[in-house]
Amino acid sequence: MARMGKSLPIADELAAAAANAAGLLMSEATVAQTLRLITAAAKASVPFALGAGVTLMDANARPTSAAASDEVVEQADGLQYDLEQGPCLSAWATGETIVVQDIAADDRWPDWSRAVAPLAVASSISVPLKSSSESFGAVKVYAAEPQAFTERSRAVLELLARQAAVLLEHAITAEQAKKLSDELRSTLHSREVIGMAKGIVMERHRVAADDAVRLLMKQAIAEGLTLGELAARLVEAATPQGA
Repeated sequence: MARMGKSLPIADELAAAAANAAGLLMSEATVAQTLRLITAAAKASVPFALGAGVTLMDANARPTSAAASDEVVEQADGLQYDLEQGPCLSAWATGETIVVQDIAADDRWPDWSRAVAPLAVASSISVPLKSSSESFGAVKVYAAEPQAFTERSRAVLELLARQAAVLLEHAITAEQAKKLSDELRSTLHSREVIGMAKGIVMERHRVAADDAVRLLMKQAIAEGLTLGELAARLVEAATPQGA
């Protein structure tokens, strides 16, 4: 059976994994891109791997398959979610790496082990994703043969999971910041345009500010528009071409 030992020495392999992760951290990868990178790296790190995936927990501690390299991962994970038991969920709950060298012979999650048998999944490893000391999900690899995981593959996957947690937090924070920035910019722009439209109505109809807003709202309702949409149309119509 092929093993990791025929590739890089463990120190070099860990250093390479850390260097790759550090390079990704400096990029502007989105959450989706980061998840794809994590699953691809996890699958490539284990011989006989059927696939890899990432499970994340929502605010109500409900598991979600955030990424999966192959359909078998989605199926095996889905059975864990439905049955509320399995190695991936245990890795998240305990904050510890869970290795299952022979799923058919393992009795820790009997319902899941029986349910997953038709998928020909023989072994699995699940490593928690941690923020400080709190687990918020897990990265896992399913293999086609029993006894697929060595201490070397475990060490590489645990390092990958640590780096993945940092990458995900970085990507999630960046996306949230961008979304907030876009929404704030949109809101400020809308307010500016409404203010300009209000000025146009005040000048055009010789009314006070409050009356101008009421006129705008009345027209917007009549035309089935939002106040921002009506304001944008008025400002555009009042802006000289080429201005």
